[in-house]
Amino acid sequence: MTHQIKNTFTTNDFILMEGAVIEILRRGGKVSFHPDLIHSQLIYDTEGSHELRSIFDSYIKIAKKKDVPYIMCTPTWRANKENVRKSGIKESVNSDAVTFMKKLRDNAGDFSEKILIGGTVGPKNDCYTPGDGLSKEEAEEFHAWQLSELQKGGADFIIAETVPNVQEALGIAAAASKLDLDYIISFVIGRNGKILDGTPLWDAMQLIDTTVDTIPLGYGVNCAHPSFLCVEGQPKEMYDRLIAFLGNASALDHCDLENSDCLHVDNVVDWGDGMLRLNREFGIQILGGCCGTDQRHLEYLTKN
Repeated sequence: MTHQIKNTFTTNDFILMEGAVIEILRRGGKVSFHPDLIHSQLIYDTEGSHELRSIFDSYIKIAKKKDVPYIMCTPTWRANKENVRKSGIKESVNSDAVTFMKKLRDNAGDFSEKILIGGTVGPKNDCYTPGDGLSKEEAEEFHAWQLSELQKGGADFIIAETVPNVQEALGIAAAASKLDLDYIISFVIGRNGKILDGTPLWDAMQLIDTTVDTIPLGYGVNCAHPSFLCVEGQPKEMYDRLIAFLGNASALDHCDLENSDCLHVDNVVDWGDGMLRLNREFGIQILGGCCGTDQRHLEYLTKN
C-alpha cells in the first residue's frame, strides 16, 4: 500500500481530503459523544455508524463525481491507549475503525481504488493548549500503542492531527518511524503562521526530519483558516514538505470558535479561493476541511 500512496502523490497535483466530521455530528444532535473517546465508539452503535457513514459517503460522492483521489481518516482522534482502557470500549477500537472505513471504501465500487485511509491520532491533551503537550520521550511511549493498532487494522498511512506542540509531534514521529507505514504530522497554527507553541513551521519540520529514523511522508496543517498560514512570510523550501492543509471555515481565533454556541462560517467562495491558492501557487497537494466545513466547501474545492 505504501507504493499506492507514493504513486498517488507523484501522479496527482490535487488530492481531496474529508471535511468536518465531529462538528457535523455534534450539530446534528442525533448521537451522544463519549467523554473521552468523543466519536470513536459510534462505529459500534447502529445510529452512530449510520451518521458516520452518511457524512463520509457524502464526501466520497464529491470526490467520485470529479474523479479526484480522496483521503478519509478513521474516527480515532482520541482513541489513545489511556482513553480506550478507561472507557470500557473494545481495545480493538482502532483496528475496528480501520475495518469500518474499509467497508465504506468498498462500497464506492471502482472508485475505491482512488481512496486512501489515514489512521488518525491526536495529541494526548487539549489541542489548543501547547503547554500541556508531551515531551518527545513521553509522546513516543504514549502514542506507540495506538499507532501499532492502526497499523494492525490495515490503515494505508498514519496521520497525527491537531498537534500544538513540536516535542509531542517529534515523539509521535519517532514512534511512527519504527513502523513500516508512511505517516503525516499535521500541526495546529495560529494566525501568525506558527505552531501554537510558537515554533515556526519550517523549524519544526527540519527538527523532525533530521531527528527521526524514517521521515514523514510530509507535513500538514489543520484546524486553522487558510489565511493563518501567512504564505508569503514562509520560507519557500517549506512548501517542499508541506503537503496538506485542512482549513477551518472561519477566520476567528481558536478560542473564539471553541467557546462559541453557534457555527461560524465565512463566505465559502472566499474560503475556497484561499484554499485553492495554496494548491495552485504553493503546491500543497492535499486540501480538505476542518471546523465549520461541510459538503459545500469540498464541492468548491473540486469545482474547477
